Amino acid sequence: MAMDSVQETSKTLPHLLLDKDPYTDLGAVGLGMTGYILGIDDDRVVKVAKTYPVENSEDFFMEHVNESNREALVTEIEIYQRLGRHEGIIHCFQTTNFGIEMVFAKQGDLETYINSNPEPTEPFKIHWILSLIDGLSYIHSRKVLVDEIALRNILVDNGQLRFADFGQSYLLPLSTNMDTICENDLTVKIEILHLGWIIYSIACWKVHKYYFFGEDRYMEWPTSDQLPPLKDLFCGAIVENCWKGNYVNVDALKQHACSLLLR
Repeated sequence: MAMDSVQETSKTLPHLLLDKDPYTDLGAVGLGMTGYILGIDDDRVVKVAKTYPVENSEDFFMEHVNESNREALVTEIEIYQRLGRHEGIIHCFQTTNFGIEMVFAKQGDLETYINSNPEPTEPFKIHWILSLIDGLSYIHSRKVLVDEIALRNILVDNGQLRFADFGQSYLLPLSTNMDTICENDLTVKIEILHLGWIIYSIACWKVHKYYFFGEDRYMEWPTSDQLPPLKDLFCGAIVENCWKGNYVNVDALKQHACSLLLR
């Protein structure tokens, strides 16, 4: 959910009073770039737009931020409606004008999980890797580009991995050719590049990060000297092809991964 864990609080958040929505008494359990994650009960949370009080009518910047975050929530609601239910996506109970109610993934995000849990068996890793590939394949089939594919945005829910946080994602026309689409410089191959780093992190059971649009680089594919070693890694050939942009789409990645990992 593009969120970093924050200390749970029962304090009312300012934006809730501002927008007069039904979630005014809920405490925050997480936050992201454009939204708050609020706890409804032990099994359910809601994502709402992150908005701030506007002190005066001339505070155009803050109002612009508020409006941008509300628009991001509207787009994310439309994306969840487009995606429907899939085992690779965090389950959405319902959407309202004020938020997205979804499963509370109590095991946290994948980055935190890897850092705080013992390394699982190779078959377990393979299951997780294939489930992520299948999830992204489905998302792309629904003509959505995720954009923020990162360990922090993959949630662990009852031992299964779920894609979450579509706050920065692109909802494309259903007629879109995903093999050739370039939306705000984002392509399917870049999504696969980012997924490759998640696959590598799972395989090595150590957090590794690389972001194509990061502040320290300008839309660069990783060079050979930036890549960690792949020798003897059970999914090394898959990761290498992700990093080098050799898969035309996620279905090609899925076919190759299944042929190598399910033998």
